[in-house]
Amino acid sequence: MRHSKMKMTGRLINALLIVACTLALPSCCKKRTFCSNEQLKIAFTGFDRSSIRTVILKRYTTGDKEKIKALDSAQLVNNTPVNPVAGKPDTSWLSNYTITSGSLQGISYGNDWVVFLPAINRTIRFTDIYEADNRYVKVKCGDNDTKCVNSIKSYAIEGFWVESNTAYIKK
Repeated sequence: MRHSKMKMTGRLINALLIVACTLALPSCCKKRTFCSNEQLKIAFTGFDRSSIRTVILKRYTTGDKEKIKALDSAQLVNNTPVNPVAGKPDTSWLSNYTITSGSLQGISYGNDWVVFLPAINRTIRFTDIYEADNRYVKVKCGDNDTKCVNSIKSYAIEGFWVESNTAYIKK
């Protein structure tokens, strides 16, 4: 009898431990959330409409100095009205362009980039793109409201260092 009482007590303790672990594990569960790449905001200022109507965007391996072989490219065309920026009626945002070939939508972290304006034969190079520190965030399991802080922090345009997430390309 004493042996069966000890056996029941052991089973009861095991059951309580299983219930306690089942309740405690979800509250301490952490998962790694990967934030998506934010794109560099690009504005063309001072250009007449015809010179920036078509843009070719090319993506290169980081550090590719010669920029001979692009990983991929896209052609974008602007058919929308100009969105003025504080007294600059000649400003046009790359985000307003429509992709006519390729799949690239904008410049993001992880590569070097070239923006080519075929109408005026102008090439603009973007390198050394850095982003904020919260690209990979550990959050509680079940937390679907996580805010990713993954904005572009700085970049180099034509070799000049800029600390911003916006590039103003001037005529």
